[in-house]
Amino acid sequence: MQATILAWLTIIAIAAQPLFLAYFILYNSYTLLLIGLSARQVRRKVAGHFVEDLDLIDESGSTKPLTMIIPAYNEEVTIVDSVTNLVHCDYPRFEVVVVNDGSSDETLERLKRAFKLRRTDLPYREAIGTARVRALYESTAQLPKGVLRLVVIDKENAGKADALNVGVNASTAPYFVCLDADSILDQRALKEMMRVIQEDPRVVAVGGQVAIANGCTVRNGRVVSVGLPRHPLARFQMVEYLRSFTTGRTGLDRLDSILILSGVFAVFEKETVIRAGGYLTPFVRHRIVREYIPADAGTVCEDMEIVVRLHRYIRDKELDRRIAFLPHPVAWTEVPESLESLRKQRGRWYRGLRESLFYHRAMLLRRKFGRIGLFALPAFWLFEYYGPMIEMAGYFFFTFLLMLQWVFDIHLINWPYAIAFFLAAFGYGMLVNLFAVLVGAWRFRFGLADRLQRGLLPFGRRRDVLVLLGYAILENIPFSFRHITLYWRLRGLVDAWRGKTTWEKFARVGFRTETEAARG
Repeated sequence: MQATILAWLTIIAIAAQPLFLAYFILYNSYTLLLIGLSARQVRRKVAGHFVEDLDLIDESGSTKPLTMIIPAYNEEVTIVDSVTNLVHCDYPRFEVVVVNDGSSDETLERLKRAFKLRRTDLPYREAIGTARVRALYESTAQLPKGVLRLVVIDKENAGKADALNVGVNASTAPYFVCLDADSILDQRALKEMMRVIQEDPRVVAVGGQVAIANGCTVRNGRVVSVGLPRHPLARFQMVEYLRSFTTGRTGLDRLDSILILSGVFAVFEKETVIRAGGYLTPFVRHRIVREYIPADAGTVCEDMEIVVRLHRYIRDKELDRRIAFLPHPVAWTEVPESLESLRKQRGRWYRGLRESLFYHRAMLLRRKFGRIGLFALPAFWLFEYYGPMIEMAGYFFFTFLLMLQWVFDIHLINWPYAIAFFLAAFGYGMLVNLFAVLVGAWRFRFGLADRLQRGLLPFGRRRDVLVLLGYAILENIPFSFRHITLYWRLRGLVDAWRGKTTWEKFARVGFRTETEAARG
């Protein structure tokens, strides 16, 4: 009996070790490929950011008006700063629609006081099914030039996706931008986003870079200086954001394979979103949604699901449209600085990823859906969905083999494979992180006559970049940030199996002001 068990263990060990090694090499090579594809694009866009004459958008009669939609649920800490930032955006014609999703705190009251809201009747097109709207308010305060109106809608609580659908119904512009209530927009961001749409009318949606506001100094709703967060968790997330947003999505954009635009900052063509059914909620009864997705289905990651559904709709209808991503337009957002808040966020992200992939698995490996079906979705299934399971299985497998050797003196580890495994899992991962940080933080000089050096994220001190490079290394050491988040993602999978559908919002602490920065 012992001999049989040992024989089976030997066969499994011989077969599994090269498989785990191959997975880590493939995953890190895939990520490095995206970094390589993104590096030139990031450099070109950073250069363009400083030389493009975006003022032409102000003068052009073809510039499209925009609706900014801000869903807000218990955002009393940041809501006034965020809306103040938005109404002072550098864009010629736009309206702001804040949707109060049944907040139980002072969100609505603070908006009423800050912007002198008056209850009124406004045009409201119920193109997408939503929860009940309780009241509509319009600002009577003096608004900057270019702001067509500031509207606040109070509705019953039904989640962020439903709040976005209410904002789409209330909008009067052909394009809308979805923004988180805790986000701060770069002054030039909207012009750069709409410049893409003006240059290529095929673009039906475009997303932009998201940067971390923790550690930055904010004045009058604007980021006036960029710095590193104080908390180690936020610093690890900064590395993660540079890898996933700056390099990951920029690389996928070059392959025409974007599957997610962050809900923090993205612009959409309104009518196409309405034709595709709007953001997914149980209230939506649109034919396209019911054709693609089970009845009464919802999602906790609406920003990914709507993008995947738009890809499916575009290719189903054989429309010549595409979805784009820009690395430079920056929206600043606050990230969690406690383990409990981060656990909630990562668990929800993983559940949302699972929902989007399962709802649209009919696209997988089908030529009809082009690169989305043949490349993007298989990559997300393998690396994003199954990745945490495979990684954890690999770590546990080698730990189990080591225990057998130490406790029972059973030698099943192929040491050359084991060394290669740890180099691929940790060393290669560190290298990938370092390249990602360098692409995001490197300061470029454009041309011999250009004495200025410019970077994607304008860190004021070189020391900040060096610290970030240190965290890029630390993220991949055993039992560090990466492996904690792997565990939380697997917990999210267990929660999904149990039928958990709650959002699990984390608490905000607010942006750092100049006074707080001066105090240190």
